[in-house]
Amino acid sequence: MRIALSLTAALALAACGKDAAPGASPASTASAAPAAGPEAWKTPPTDAKVHFVWPQDESTVFADFPVVFGVNGMTVTPAGEAIADSTRGHHHVIIDGQPLAAGTVVPMDEKNIHYGKGQTEARLKLAPGKHTLTLQFADGTHKSYGPGLATTITINVVPVPEPAPRVFFKSPADGAQVTSPVKLEFGVEGFTLSPAGENTMNKTMGHHHVIVDGKPIPAGIMVPKDETHIHFGKAQTEAELPLAPGKHTLTLALADGLHLAYGPDMSATITVDVQAGADQAAPGSDAAPGSDAAPGSAP
Repeated sequence: MRIALSLTAALALAACGKDAAPGASPASTASAAPAAGPEAWKTPPTDAKVHFVWPQDESTVFADFPVVFGVNGMTVTPAGEAIADSTRGHHHVIIDGQPLAAGTVVPMDEKNIHYGKGQTEARLKLAPGKHTLTLQFADGTHKSYGPGLATTITINVVPVPEPAPRVFFKSPADGAQVTSPVKLEFGVEGFTLSPAGENTMNKTMGHHHVIVDGKPIPAGIMVPKDETHIHFGKAQTEAELPLAPGKHTLTLALADGLHLAYGPDMSATITVDVQAGADQAAPGSDAAPGSDAAPGSAP
């Protein structure tokens, strides 16, 4: 009978969090479980590492900001799955705290946030001021893999401005009929425009990019440099863009001084109909005034 009860409790703990809301701890019962002894704990691969894709250490961010998690040498798996596999687990963020010893169950509270669905990105809201964020990887029962699979960064949080940050096309209007080269005017609120290569750790600043017939870039990912991803690294607010006749989508995407995107929340997409007979030079070529030269470089 004792064995049966112990097995039931273990399975209940392992299953917790599968249906938890993003950013919330999957189960309050997890914090009450005892830590495993060293002899009972599994060892992850020696080269396994976790890191914050976004933001980076010493970044300045708004009080409501995206976080993106990365892991090497491990596979992200939802809580309750593959609990005996020492190469699998999921992320937790510890706010203003320390990495947890191997085998310790990650608590569940406002300072210890579980991502038990296997999330690799989320949003956090913090009070203005200096904070540390510790990314802690743990197994399917929320037991920490230890400081070796944790990393800590420091961030400076500033208030969210009013009006709320956003980007938009001032012109043309969505659905407009236009001729090539298409005259573009960019708008931004909440963020300060800053040229590429400057203020790289200040995530309240950035510059524009236009994506032709593509999708917004996820937060923390570098915007490519090619004929359909056009950089305006001098902090330009207007440009002329050659486009072939036909319907096109144009996505305005803000990115930081390193060309790392702020994500879909700081992007805006419109559709334009380029009339036949217009200039058909390729976008991103020398015919597109205002675009950067080398990808990823400062102007």
